[in-house]
Amino acid sequence: MSRNHPRLSRRDFIKLVVVGAGGALLASCKRRGRLAVVPTPTSPPPTVLTPTTVPTPSTVPTLPAPTTANLILVNGRVMTMDAANTVAQAVAIAGDRILATGSNDAVRAQAAPNAQEIDLNGRTITPGLIDPHLHFRAVGLNNTYYTPFLPPDVKDVPSLQYALADALKGKRPGEWLMGYYMILSDKSVPTKEDLDAVSPENPVFIMHIGGHWGTANSVALQIADITSSTPSPQGGIIEKKNGEPTGVFYNHRAMDVLRRFAPPITADLVKQSILATQTLLASCGVTSFHDNNIRDLDDLRAYQELSQEGQLFLRNDLYLTLEWPADLKKVDQVAQIQNEVTRFRGFKFLIDGQGPTAYCHRPHNGVEWRLTTWDPKMFKDTIRSLHDTGLQICVHCIGDAAADLTLEAYEAAMNANPRSDPRHRLEHALLTTAQATQKMKDLGVVVSTQPAFIYLFGEGWNYLFGAERMERIMVTQEWIRSGVHVAIGSDAPSTPFYHPQATLAGAMTRYTFKRNTIGTDQRLSFAEALRAHTYEGAYSGHQENVKGTLETGKFADLVVWTTDPSTLSPEDLFNSTVDLTMVGGKIVFKRT
Repeated sequence: MSRNHPRLSRRDFIKLVVVGAGGALLASCKRRGRLAVVPTPTSPPPTVLTPTTVPTPSTVPTLPAPTTANLILVNGRVMTMDAANTVAQAVAIAGDRILATGSNDAVRAQAAPNAQEIDLNGRTITPGLIDPHLHFRAVGLNNTYYTPFLPPDVKDVPSLQYALADALKGKRPGEWLMGYYMILSDKSVPTKEDLDAVSPENPVFIMHIGGHWGTANSVALQIADITSSTPSPQGGIIEKKNGEPTGVFYNHRAMDVLRRFAPPITADLVKQSILATQTLLASCGVTSFHDNNIRDLDDLRAYQELSQEGQLFLRNDLYLTLEWPADLKKVDQVAQIQNEVTRFRGFKFLIDGQGPTAYCHRPHNGVEWRLTTWDPKMFKDTIRSLHDTGLQICVHCIGDAAADLTLEAYEAAMNANPRSDPRHRLEHALLTTAQATQKMKDLGVVVSTQPAFIYLFGEGWNYLFGAERMERIMVTQEWIRSGVHVAIGSDAPSTPFYHPQATLAGAMTRYTFKRNTIGTDQRLSFAEALRAHTYEGAYSGHQENVKGTLETGKFADLVVWTTDPSTLSPEDLFNSTVDLTMVGGKIVFKRT
């Protein structure tokens, strides 16, 4: 049987083994505080978004309620994921909405005379899976713009050099190679000398798969004019040894100093990448996603154009990433789109880096534990300004100090300008305190986290943070028991596991690749994990009233599984497949 994502058993995988300028821009944002709406073909006439006229996120256009179904699916096990966890036998669909769930007889009684009937033959249906955090276009750029250097071929620096030399054979002297790598068995970070040995004539830049540090060779450093006198930017580190650049860059701001000299990613390539990723994720049962890495307005425009052209069928929420103070000028240039498929939701920040540059209350064994990517005061002021627009804010937080700073910023903004249910978010929330959990609950902050991180990076975290802090890694059960809304997703391509089956399995086991468990008491049951990947994904984007469960009136976004996922071991769940994916009552993937 063909598969649409890699079949990797656990054994197989183990074998792989500047403030002033920004202040002026911020003041400008505060003065205007509004975003222009660009209508889509189905949108109403243009309006101006202000805190009082932002479209209610959980509502959709009201349509006359149909009384008969044009499509029914019968003889199945329908996990509705409603509040009572009702399991039905069949589902009736009218247009793009769920008309009813229930027994075969009850559903057939609501079918129109010419309704289509699909016999499930005992298969299981769940709501469509919602990925609340991934870098959607970047998934599609892998193997096109970026060259992968991954296990099992790459397991250490020598094997990385071999693969890099092979990849350069087809390139002309002076042609760039952009790539990404992952090394499980070696904690070292490649340096420029490691790359220089096999790339004397080509500029090379390779990022760690997590996306928060990378290495350039000497040719690339020369092109970017990065020398011993080049300072590290605020919030980033251009690493030096004995005063000379090592070629290693930590955090996006530092990498951007070099990446702006690399070949641009064209608009056509962005669109191709979005469409390729859409097909890929539909084959795994994903029906909605949040792209948390819209780094420029051109990317936002690509989504808008594809949506207007009717080429997007997976529902998508978009967040503009604000990396630099200068990016604040983009706030007033956002072309907003709101329809039943594509929605601009708000803004994303990064307040720290990944593991080695996690902003923590106490030292760790990484590169720097006290580094914030934004000046803390400016960060709080900017959060307040963007909160006032009426839109949602997501902040990348790895360290416990990063989470606390973000919660302080949210609290100050919400106290200064109370809004009904802003539902701001913490992205990742890898390391948090018990006090932070209570504040998340009190503020109504949503956590969007990625359990598959534990498999890939958990062993490194043990070295980085130490045993005591490992007890506070991604405390999913604590959050849920405390009443915090928790959504889970992939963060692909920061992990190679774009398929939600890996996310579900990771939440249930919390295994590292060495099969050590991090936080046994924080494991989720299958039902809890599925809810976090369906209903809670919808909740994280203010859409729980229209999707995330299979209930009357909601979108007919659903998945037919090859094998009942609730009966599978986590390893078998990791490798499981879907037979059919439906969005709005239309089949967008069918296994052949």
